[in-house]
Amino acid sequence: MLDEQLQIPELAAYFQRVQAALQAEPPILQLDNMQLPDVAAQAAQKLAITHPEFIKFTRDQKTGEALRNEVMNVRKALPGDFNGGNVGPCAQTECWRVEMYSHFHNASTIAFVDVGKQQVLGVSRQSFAQPDLPKHLVELAAKIAGESPEIQAVLQDRKREPDKKEFKTALQDSMCERSHHLCVAPTYVFENDALWAIVDLTDGKLVGSRWTDLGSSGPKIVVTERILENETTFRNFCEKVNVLAQDGWSMDYVITGSDGLQLSNVKFNSKQVLKNAKLLDWHVSYSTREGFGYSDAIGCPLFSAAVVIAYNGPKVEPIVQDGQEVGFAVVQDFRQPPWPTPCNYRYVQRFEFYKNGRFRVAQADFGRGCGTDGMYRPVVRIDLETGGEQSVAEWDGRQWQTWDKEQWRLQDDNKLTPEGYQYKVTGKDGDGFFVEPGRGQFGDGGRGDKAFTYFSAYKPEEGEQDTVTLGSCCNSDHRQGPEQFIEPAESLQDKDVVLWYVPQMKNDGNPGSEYCWADTRVKAGVQNIEVWPCWSGPMFTPVKGAS
Repeated sequence: MLDEQLQIPELAAYFQRVQAALQAEPPILQLDNMQLPDVAAQAAQKLAITHPEFIKFTRDQKTGEALRNEVMNVRKALPGDFNGGNVGPCAQTECWRVEMYSHFHNASTIAFVDVGKQQVLGVSRQSFAQPDLPKHLVELAAKIAGESPEIQAVLQDRKREPDKKEFKTALQDSMCERSHHLCVAPTYVFENDALWAIVDLTDGKLVGSRWTDLGSSGPKIVVTERILENETTFRNFCEKVNVLAQDGWSMDYVITGSDGLQLSNVKFNSKQVLKNAKLLDWHVSYSTREGFGYSDAIGCPLFSAAVVIAYNGPKVEPIVQDGQEVGFAVVQDFRQPPWPTPCNYRYVQRFEFYKNGRFRVAQADFGRGCGTDGMYRPVVRIDLETGGEQSVAEWDGRQWQTWDKEQWRLQDDNKLTPEGYQYKVTGKDGDGFFVEPGRGQFGDGGRGDKAFTYFSAYKPEEGEQDTVTLGSCCNSDHRQGPEQFIEPAESLQDKDVVLWYVPQMKNDGNPGSEYCWADTRVKAGVQNIEVWPCWSGPMFTPVKGAS
């Protein structure tokens, strides 16, 4: 670390704590009482760091040398944190979730703790995954950015705070690439562009800065206070699992801490068809030349790691085609106030259910974001239920080819059935679903998904629980996070499989061709928000045994 870095008192103090933690037993930098004022949360942290599974990888397995580990978050556990919303023993008592990040392994370890019984209920580990940052690290990154000569030369105001502080990022040709280091991008918004200060918190330094063009923007809007609405949403849709039954469909739903709206135990005419579906992350990359951007989490408005939070609770609305009601949709809105001003995001999930047994898992970016050259890639996890062991087949342009092992594909619209199907997932009895990727045919303005699709053998530790940030924000190839679950490839024969779906949508802020975009414009003399959303997501059509 450079001497000038140590001249930042907050950074020097942080690295003193890091060094002290490396000498501690176990070698974990814990949240102190100022960062973690709740006594029960403090107790949860103490219980977690004494559990053998939680501390298993805090030292080198061969030499015993201390590795750098840091507790990032301790919060009350939510229903969405558990497999399919099944909270188990936490249904009767208040449980806590403790998240620890390993700078060495670039992995996260998560413990669930019952403080009342002084007991760790379970521990899981997520490789190549990073928790969202606690407030003190967000503030430290902003301090590092503001004190750097490179940023000061642009700002000409040493006291100016970043407009956005909390987004994790990646940057090619640095240790931030593929998220090898813990990096964050404090961002300064100007009239027509934004300056990104890319800070490597593992090394404690600024590793670069980048500019993005925001496009012309209309007048700013004034945001009303939403504290009461946030509390109501949290109490009704995050702290408890809700049930919905309509048109032969039934399901449980809950807003998770950082994986958006999760549906589970979805049945049609009493037969389960979907065990679990949710949206883990939005990867947003800017500039194909330089490859940097954000990883956005969506979720609960309180006590969660979400960057873009739920805006009220889910809504149920009818699906009408040719004047006839053919089904219904469950819709959840996530926003950053004061969207739609620059560098604020809005995402919407939409689950569609039809009276004929079809369903669609869809999502959209509503803009406006931090640039006019953004690529949006939502990471969606869909666990179909077809009755036990499953078979995956892909249409090769002439016939169905059964997959014998885990793999991925990039959507090829030239290799679809006449109906538009790309995959078929079936059970032993032949029942299941055709998978129809988006190519602009669903009437929602979508321009085609160009999706990466992955099929992995089911493992509960691979994304079923509320998942911290998965993969890098800014890879342009299939390395979006789910690839880690299929490398090395395992057999899919006689396995329960999970479908991962990562569409790719390029935004456009040019007048007349807007996409993934929003703006505040003047209409009839008053402010009017205009939106050009980019929808994506596959349709699932029932397969009968004779198909």
